[in-house]
Amino acid sequence: MLKVGRGTIAAYIMPTFIVILLINLYPIFYTLNLSLTNKSTFNELDNTYKYNGLTNYQYVISQTGRDFLLVLASTALYVIACVGIYVLLGLVTAMALNHPKVRFKGFWGNALILPWTVPTFVTALIWKFLYNYNFGPINQIIRVFTHDPKSGVLWLDQPIPAFIAVVIVNIWMSYPFFMVVSLGALQSIPSELMEAAQVDGSSALQRFRYIMLPLLRPALLPATILSAITTFQMFNTVFLITAGGPFTSGNINNPGATEFLMVYMYDRVENGGNIFINYGHVAAIAVLVFAVLFILTMLSLRFTNLAEEA
Repeated sequence: MLKVGRGTIAAYIMPTFIVILLINLYPIFYTLNLSLTNKSTFNELDNTYKYNGLTNYQYVISQTGRDFLLVLASTALYVIACVGIYVLLGLVTAMALNHPKVRFKGFWGNALILPWTVPTFVTALIWKFLYNYNFGPINQIIRVFTHDPKSGVLWLDQPIPAFIAVVIVNIWMSYPFFMVVSLGALQSIPSELMEAAQVDGSSALQRFRYIMLPLLRPALLPATILSAITTFQMFNTVFLITAGGPFTSGNINNPGATEFLMVYMYDRVENGGNIFINYGHVAAIAVLVFAVLFILTMLSLRFTNLAEEA
């Protein structure tokens, strides 16, 4: 039996630990340390900044407490709407592709997965054109059916249509992922189980509820959790389409209708183009966002473990 010394094992593992330390852990601890200082664009060059404890957190909570909770709630609603719909849509399309009577499955599979392969910024800009009020194809189609040249939806200028618009775009980009996951899980279900249940007189709904769904759950739950976390951190798509707007409160400093968590944080960092940036405040917001995501991840893992034990 070949014996490997501990030094050899450590030599192989050490590069991995170093990479994890530099790429993952160092930024976290650096941001945490930065959030405890008053570092800004004015004092970073001469290193005159100093530690100020939890002052940045107190400031962020006192100045943006209500706005932060509002952004958090709108982000949660966005995640629930997106994930719920594209899980359902992905499962339905996968079941359709898996049906034995469907022909040209390769063609339909490639066509349905196409939105997932297009870069997100390209998709966002295309949909922004589609939503344009004056010459966007969506409103042009509405005008054809209504015979009214002035009809149409202000997709990007009203809060509810803008929210619906970014949800539709995210569903368009994300449902193919669930279709692939669901299709792989469906094809792993033994056909004998379904045939035996059909012989026993069970309906299609009963076969789906008592056979397919329990067997699909180990594949769908992790994918759902991963997608929820990814959607929670969505930035580029929303920013390119609405830039967090529309802003209807009359105060540009208040969150817009689609100013979700990452967009909100970016706006605080960018500070309206102001040259002065308080890095301590930005780091405090980043730590709070990290804490929220960490808690959600832990809860989701707990939920997954409970579901697997059930």
